[in-house]
Amino acid sequence: MAQEKDSILYEEIKKGNEAAFNKAFNLYYSRLCFFADKILCDFDLSRSIVQQVFVDLWIKRDKLLVSSLQSYLYHSVHNAALDVLKHKKVEARYLSSLDKSEPEEMTDLMEEAELADRINRAIQNLPEKCREIFLLCRFEELKYSEIATRLNISVKTVEMQIGIAMKKLRKELSDYQMVQLLTFISPKKLQLPYRVL
Repeated sequence: MAQEKDSILYEEIKKGNEAAFNKAFNLYYSRLCFFADKILCDFDLSRSIVQQVFVDLWIKRDKLLVSSLQSYLYHSVHNAALDVLKHKKVEARYLSSLDKSEPEEMTDLMEEAELADRINRAIQNLPEKCREIFLLCRFEELKYSEIATRLNISVKTVEMQIGIAMKKLRKELSDYQMVQLLTFISPKKLQLPYRVL
């Protein structure tokens, strides 16, 4: 008898009878919310899912093939709740992977920024001519002979100034390996806050 009434109720909803829809809503809403909450353990989310199931029922009412309204509603809520759980698991896995990688990546970026800042300051502290020659060598990648021609000085002077620059940098940045520094000091890796004119 209950199934028969259920079937009649759905037939009326299918015809667009709002009173029948409201009756179904009042009849099943609370039970479906508690049913969803058993799966999700989140009553607000459960209510939201149940409301969406009813909205979908009304929108798709003339396209659905439903033999039992009650069965349809419970199955729809069950599937929607499981979809939410799957999404939460995927999201949790994603967030977990971020939690593992982010601190390490963040630490690397912070260390790189700190090293860049220290190199910048160390280069700024070089004597003016020494700094100019060093920057032309390391950042414009000019050969010693090209620097000598551009600045109208001898190649020997360029060699001497590069030597002075490296000695001063080695001293100021003694806690870093020089190989690491030389790899790091390149136009692509280090953005200087100033330009060589």
